[in-house]
Amino acid sequence: MYKRTHFFFLFLFTGMIFSFAQQKKYSTYRVEAGKDLQKIAEELNISKAEILKLNPEIQGEVKEGNILVVPNKNFDKKNDIINYNIAVLKGRDIVVDGFIYHEVTPKETLYSITRNYKVSSSSLKNNNPFLFEKGLEIGQTLKIPLPEKINKVDDRMLKPYVVHPKETKYSISRDFGISIDSLEQLNPSIRNGLQIDDVILVPAAITSNVKEGFEVHEVKKGETLYSLSKDFGITQEELIAENPELQTTGLKEGMLIKIPEKRMIKDRFMFYDEIPERSRLKVAFMLPFKANIDTLDFRKNRLLNAVSDFYFGASIAIDSLKAQGLSLDINVYDTQKSKFVVKKILERNNFDNTNLVIGPMFLDNVKEVATDLNYKPVKIVSPISEKDHSYIKNKNLIQEIPTAEQMSAEMLRHVEKHYKGDNLVLLTDEKPDAVSASIIARIKEKFSGKGMKIIKPHKGYISGEKIRMALDTLSSEQDTITKNWVFLVSNDEVITKDVIHNIGVLPENTKVTLFTFNELKFIDKLDNNNLARSKFHFPSSVYINYNSDRIKQFAAQYKRKFSAYPSKYAFKGFDVTYDSLLRMLNQADLTEQGMSERLETRFDFIENTTGNAVNQGIFILMYDGLNIKKVN
Repeated sequence: MYKRTHFFFLFLFTGMIFSFAQQKKYSTYRVEAGKDLQKIAEELNISKAEILKLNPEIQGEVKEGNILVVPNKNFDKKNDIINYNIAVLKGRDIVVDGFIYHEVTPKETLYSITRNYKVSSSSLKNNNPFLFEKGLEIGQTLKIPLPEKINKVDDRMLKPYVVHPKETKYSISRDFGISIDSLEQLNPSIRNGLQIDDVILVPAAITSNVKEGFEVHEVKKGETLYSLSKDFGITQEELIAENPELQTTGLKEGMLIKIPEKRMIKDRFMFYDEIPERSRLKVAFMLPFKANIDTLDFRKNRLLNAVSDFYFGASIAIDSLKAQGLSLDINVYDTQKSKFVVKKILERNNFDNTNLVIGPMFLDNVKEVATDLNYKPVKIVSPISEKDHSYIKNKNLIQEIPTAEQMSAEMLRHVEKHYKGDNLVLLTDEKPDAVSASIIARIKEKFSGKGMKIIKPHKGYISGEKIRMALDTLSSEQDTITKNWVFLVSNDEVITKDVIHNIGVLPENTKVTLFTFNELKFIDKLDNNNLARSKFHFPSSVYINYNSDRIKQFAAQYKRKFSAYPSKYAFKGFDVTYDSLLRMLNQADLTEQGMSERLETRFDFIENTTGNAVNQGIFILMYDGLNIKKVN
């Protein structure tokens, strides 16, 4: 008990002055007679788990007079982070009034702590006098003064941000226009993961300080005003005019500065297809053909059709690359959609010399392969699953399909970039699921103060009258037509159909653009005329222009070889195989190789929270009349 007593008294001292209560993240609570942990949790409106997490030594029992550390419900977490240099924070560290409270872990020494927390040995001991008597022990809580703040990035260009459910480091970094590395440099405590309700620092300029027509550039090591002016075709005087802080602070590594958009080089350079001479790759396909069943009925077995089409498309990619001089050693394994079979394949085959595994198709089997091959250099491509792969720890894992969260984030960036003051209406489910709730929260945050009207269904239905009442039509003063932007966040097929129908039959003088933030699985069931009338915008991981020459050529080649027209799985099989094999010939990190567009897929990789790669190649599509066109 002694090893944490000093911890409680320090918090008792800092928590007694009520006038400072809203500035403190944690306060203290003295246990009164007759109160157990459950009663205390109910009184403070917090969970028992929260109390146990902050006070592990009580082991579920409290006694009269115990001093507990408890969360301060009045604390505004956004006011805390901006005041301190948090670069040294680790794991479970707590910051209160300019001090870090750190619990000693196994293998830590006084030397490692002073080095990691940039504090002198004398300062550490003076703030923790028990170290003079007992020395350092596992489980002790040390009070460590935060080091003097040295800002790498101008504070005026930063703001606190609260992490929403389902957000990840890659989604936040894309939202705010910086790399994951830069986000981690600003917030070292998130290197080992991101938690809901974490408060982190992000660039303020992306959402508030940057005018339309500008992009944000992070200053790299060695860059100067002269080099930037040459890179972006802008004079040094123009750079300073757009970034007046440069006059006083000068240009510093890590700064975020504004560059006129028309002068910006594209964010992502294009991947260059090249096959060096004498290139050779060993590739394995793991696909659920289910070749062990007695009869192969292609008419009834949808999975068999999809897998066969995928592999047929892949075979055309293989033939094309061989014709260009790439030597390929191909092995094909039937996973039979069985984790047991996948384990047997891994046990009976040596993948030490394999460069690339394409498959399996189902995420639980992908995890099995990625876990087994975690310490081998083989790349593993998950070709069709859009579920978040970030919980699988294998830096060689590649997720080819963007996640639903990425889709919604890309659409949100698109609407924010093109918003011109239109009338806003948000249509949502009565009880949104977690993903939809996260999208709704971010829409509200991005468009706060814009007078957005919110409509929810009543008894599972959104009436056309409610929608019409929320829309602007003719403006009598200016005699112009007001545009309406309608955001639809719903996974309910019935509600979606009703909304699109009600908007589709509006009078011609009511100008509406309808946006959805997820890739609708049932879009083929919707009325094309109503989709066209509403100028329906949606995010998608695929876009096929059937009028393009390369689509026509592929379709003709596929029909000659397999006597059928290619399905969407055939296009995907070609794209994934062709792009993956070419990228394997490039020794650079996947996230640094640039963007490519194949038959239906855009490939542009970033690193997710556990270090594996995920494709962020997303199309924003709209109905232009009865045609679908790409708008990004």
